[in-house]
This record gives sequence, structure tokens and C-alpha cells, in this order.
Amino acid sequence: MEPKSKFSEIKQRLAAPLGKLKIDGQTVLLLGVLMVLVVFFGVTEEKFLMGRTITSMGFQLPEIGILALSMMLAILTGGINLSINATSNLAAVLSGLFLVRVIPKDVAPDQVGFYLLIALLIALGIGLLCGAINGFLIGYVGVPPILATLASMTFFTGISTGITGGKTVTGFPDQLSLIGSKALFGVPIPFLILVAIAIVTYLILFQTAFGFKVRMVGSNPTAANFSGINNPSIIMKVYVISGIYAAIAGVLVMSRTMSAAIEYGATTYVLLTILISVLAYIIPGFGSVLNIFIAVLILQVISTGFHMFLLGVRGSSFFKDFTWGILMIFIFVINYFTRGRKAEES
Repeated sequence: MEPKSKFSEIKQRLAAPLGKLKIDGQTVLLLGVLMVLVVFFGVTEEKFLMGRTITSMGFQLPEIGILALSMMLAILTGGINLSINATSNLAAVLSGLFLVRVIPKDVAPDQVGFYLLIALLIALGIGLLCGAINGFLIGYVGVPPILATLASMTFFTGISTGITGGKTVTGFPDQLSLIGSKALFGVPIPFLILVAIAIVTYLILFQTAFGFKVRMVGSNPTAANFSGINNPSIIMKVYVISGIYAAIAGVLVMSRTMSAAIEYGATTYVLLTILISVLAYIIPGFGSVLNIFIAVLILQVISTGFHMFLLGVRGSSFFKDFTWGILMIFIFVINYFTRGRKAEES
């Protein structure tokens, strides 16, 4: 057997298990970047790989990870959801006000859980309603996603501002912090929630007929329509799920900070979810939940690493943003050349 044939046979054997795991070139690239960053900060900062630091990242990244999954769903249909953070804050504000104003001061500790459950249902209901508004505007009215969600973002933020007067809502029962600041068997509860939602998202998108329809609508809406798929209905359902995910992220933020406000993540979260989607190469009709997960880890490693590396240095936040930008350009360049070569080979 010729050396070239042997190489091809070995390559096919290695590619077979990777194909079953749905690990593509983008996943390998992201894993490589993640490993390089972990090694770099692990060498330069002795505390970076300590359990305390890793646990801290486990508490911080789930909220942005869930929002990124929310954005991914919208992008898969060929749209975008600029209102995810406004939905998150509105859900947190309204459920937080319920906890502050409705729970009796003399309530028994064993009854607080009941009120917390109602507050969670209120948050999920707000997320569902916000998602339905976006889905109706985009799917049935035909408003372009960027305009519809930009308008709803302003609308949801305006509601939160009007209700709170721009003030932060505080005074929640201590039991609320169990969700966002406690660990189960050493693993942060928010991280477990992120993993659970990521698994559910994967099952929905790649193991159900609904997920196939979502990807069809995103890749070719005209063909999807002629094949009998109800495009407006699919878009409506996707944005409802996106809104529910945003509400869950809002509950996590509220539990971790023990407060709710309109300004949480207002300047960064939406941009970060778009950046994560770009790094994960999420495009209409095509995307990987695993890539989203790895991209979230990359950004959290960069954020934590530079915070430790430049602690006390003036302008340290600039270097973090600068690195995010350089990383995005690097991924763009790599994707350009790798997909260019694939096009030439085909």
C-alpha cells in the first residue's frame, strides 16, 4: 500500500468517530484557542488554575452562555434578537418586585420557597410574552428581525424604567441566593443550569422534527414554505424559546447579585452574544451548541485572565476588549482560508 493511501485510510479512521460526535473544524479551532489561552494564563498567573478561580468563572459565565444560546436560536432562523438583555432585565425586575412587595414580612421560612416558585413562573411568563411579541412582529407582520427586536428592546427597557424609576430593586429573601451563588457537589448551580439548557437546546435542534424545520427556515425559507413548513409559526416558537432563555438568565443574575436593575449588561451583553455567535460560526440554518459553549468559555477565560494579569493597571478593561477584537479577527482569517481551501478542493 502506498504511503498516500495509508495516510488517507488513517485520516478516515480518525474522522469517523469525530463525525459521530459532530466535531467540525470550527470546534477544533475553538478548542485550540481555548487550550492556548488556558496555558498562557496558567503560566503567567499562578492563581488562574486554582479551584477558587475556576469556581468563580463557573458562577459568572452561565448568564452570558444562556443569552448566547438565546441569540443562536434567532440567528438559526435567519434573524437576530437584540432584545434578549432587555427581556432578561424586565423579567428580573417584575419577578423581583413581586418578591419585595408581596411576600409578608412575617412569612415562615419554609413558605418562602412557594413565593420563589411564583416569582420564577412570573419571570418565565414575561420571557414567553416578550418572545411572542418579537415572534409575531417578525413571523406574522413581516418586520425585519433587527428592526423588530430593536424596537422591542427599547419598549421592554422603557417598561422596566417606568416601573422602577430607574432604581435598583433589592430586599429579596436570602433563599433566592441559593440559585446563583451556591454549588452542588462542588459544581456551581448556575453552571449546571447552563449545561442542562445547552443539552436541551441540542436535543431540540438536532433530535426533533421542530429543530429540522428551524434549520430549514433559516437555510432556505422559500423551500421550507413550499415543503409545507409553517414559517411564521416556527419563527414564533423560536423567539418564544429565546425569550424564555433570556428570562432564565435574568433570574440567575438576580440571584447572583441579589438585585434587579435595567442597566445590568445593557452595554455589553448583546454585543457579547453576537461575538460568541461569530466565534462559533452560527449562520442561518447551521450552527453547533458545542461551539457556543466553547466560545463562552474562551471569552470568560480572557475576561478572568486579563482581570488577574492586569489587576490594578489603569486601562486594563481596554486590553480585554482589545483581545476580544483581535480574537474575532483571528477567527475570521482562519475561517476564510480554511473554507477557501475547501471550496477549491470541491
